[in-house]
Amino acid sequence: MSVHHAGGEDLPPQVHARKATWFELFFDLVFVVAVAQLSGRYAHHFDLAGAAGSALLLMAMWWCWLGHTFHATRFDQQRPDQRWLGLAQIGAVCVIAYGVSDAFGERAAGFALGLAAFKALLVLAYQAERRWRGAHGLIAAYSGLYGLQALLWAVSAGLPPTPRLVLWGLALALDLASPWWVARYTAAVPPHPEHLPERFGLFTIILLGEGVASVVHALDHGPVLHGTAVVAALLGAALAFLTWLGYFEVTRAHDERVVHGTAGGRQLRLWAYGHVPIYLGVFSLAAGTVAMAGDDAWGAPQWALYGGGVALIALGLALLRRAR
Repeated sequence: MSVHHAGGEDLPPQVHARKATWFELFFDLVFVVAVAQLSGRYAHHFDLAGAAGSALLLMAMWWCWLGHTFHATRFDQQRPDQRWLGLAQIGAVCVIAYGVSDAFGERAAGFALGLAAFKALLVLAYQAERRWRGAHGLIAAYSGLYGLQALLWAVSAGLPPTPRLVLWGLALALDLASPWWVARYTAAVPPHPEHLPERFGLFTIILLGEGVASVVHALDHGPVLHGTAVVAALLGAALAFLTWLGYFEVTRAHDERVVHGTAGGRQLRLWAYGHVPIYLGVFSLAAGTVAMAGDDAWGAPQWALYGGGVALIALGLALLRRAR
């Protein structure tokens, strides 16, 4: 495959028609486990408090995946040092997956320390790329961001619940602000136009896969199959398919995205943020499908959460369509 340099010899070369590597797919598998752990927790606490907590935890985990992905799309050359750091990140995600099932209880420290370790490893990953002089500004910005987050997560592990949540909120706020934190460098050190959309599409598949798993869990909810479980499974399957159709066929969110100048950076940010409501919506529907299959009657809050998941997906697809 041919290569070209994104911004001169001071930046890593970009491979045309680049695809996700086998290591990245292996890396994704650990997040499949983490998402499944969190989904099981949410299904058993399908209420407003459960929704708020699960949204915070899902976004914290996704931004870890996002941090690895944006680093890889710019710098990954499958070097041995990159692979060793990637394996260490997988280990950190295993700790996160362990802690997320009770992140507001007995496993809070484990969850926080897993996040702290992952963010610290991202600092090391960026510092390992200082050979690329044209990316020094981006490397410094991301290193400072992830270093601060690693500190917040690590300190939170030893705090009581209320101040711990404050630090978690601050760390997540930094995640949400990170695209603007590095905006000045986006055009100079652009993400790969084909690789990045594919990676986002693969994480979408992870969440849709959890939606499909919820269909099976709904049917297998009790010793005897009953009508409520069948309705929940059919509804969950239909919504998962419609989301797939909207994402991959209607908006074609996985198509190539080339960043040209400031306007291109704004469109990239709109496209990336458009995934947030989609991911939250799909995740809520997956947990809701399992919860709906139970014998307990649903009240207005549960139906509002389920309907809210559909609305979030519709909002996200609209944002992605606008970002085309």
